[in-house]
Amino acid sequence: MFHDLEILHSAEGILLIGSAILFFSVFAGKAGYRFGLPALLLFLGVGMLFGSDGLGIQFSNPDTAQFIGMLALSIILFSGGMDTKMSEVKPIAVQGVMLATV
Repeated sequence: MFHDLEILHSAEGILLIGSAILFFSVFAGKAGYRFGLPALLLFLGVGMLFGSDGLGIQFSNPDTAQFIGMLALSIILFSGGMDTKMSEVKPIAVQGVMLATV
């Protein structure tokens, strides 16, 4: 759908689509928090909505697609770390450290 549009070849178009994806991701995160759904599941849903099988955004450059994926993964991991309470980590901290080091 979007691969033939001229808007994807300009900075304004990229910013427009990026901001729309960000808006839907924030909206999905807030809605998921209210209903108790994991944010990762909702982010995957937003990605599928905007992907090649959804609205048809095509990534013809694998380096750009890898960069976007790594950036998204970093945000998801950061969000998961910030949302985790220390009281939830303490009971399994020893096992986690053992798995990470041994």
